[in-house]
Amino acid sequence: MIFLAANILFASLFGLCIKWVENREREDIVTVGMINYIVAAVLSAYEIAVLPREYLTSSAVSTGATMGISYFIAFFFCVYAIKWIGVANSTVISILSICVPILAGVLIWLEKPNALQWMGIGLALLSLGLIGGKGDATKKGTIPDTPWFTPWIVIGFFVLCGLSRLAQETFKHWCEEPERAVFLTAAFGVAAIPSFSLLLWRQKCISSSEWLIGVALGAANFLQTHFILKSLKLFDGFIVFPVVSAGSLMFVTLVATQWMGEKLGKLTYVGIAIACVALVLLNWI
Repeated sequence: MIFLAANILFASLFGLCIKWVENREREDIVTVGMINYIVAAVLSAYEIAVLPREYLTSSAVSTGATMGISYFIAFFFCVYAIKWIGVANSTVISILSICVPILAGVLIWLEKPNALQWMGIGLALLSLGLIGGKGDATKKGTIPDTPWFTPWIVIGFFVLCGLSRLAQETFKHWCEEPERAVFLTAAFGVAAIPSFSLLLWRQKCISSSEWLIGVALGAANFLQTHFILKSLKLFDGFIVFPVVSAGSLMFVTLVATQWMGEKLGKLTYVGIAIACVALVLLNWI
């Protein structure tokens, strides 16, 4: 449970940090995001330096690269989503993507939740559907006039989050624990290459605060991935993903409403209460 709690914390900090930077309006969020992936790549590469050559497998590289591509592209969707619908609602989109690895786990790898856990999964998904409140972004006139734009951002973000989660679940089934270092290095290395290229292309002077926030964001990104892979070695995906998702939702919602000024609807709070029940059922083994 320590690994699950750590993943909830660091996964939540990623979105909240983006929201915080947007609120400050002092740093360039794209610069911060690109530094984030470069730092995460450096941190992951440190682990692979002493890894025996037999663990440098194509399975770890391919699953890691898939997640890295998804991460890099999803960052831009995440920024747009947080700006236009708020961090709490953006977290809902990310959380809904648990459907992808859970469905794959049941259909492909024949994972078998018990009756109470099935009930917990159902309640977790129900709680997500009840998150209908809108963030303060809608009150600032930042939603684009084009009616089709926001739905495509939502769909794209959902698909990319689902692919990254599916890559993590696939790693669990295809690879051994020591290959985790290869997986992370491939993931963040693939994300870091276009990130570094984008920084060079933009030729923007990077401030000390952008460096600091980017490094902190990169460390959080690396640690949340590290801890979810650890969690998947101890629990099945149908437990890990709903628990982490519901926990992150509650944490992000609390911070967003209490310290970042986002306003949520009544159904959102009902959904959070249902998520608490779901967490208990999902851990009833």
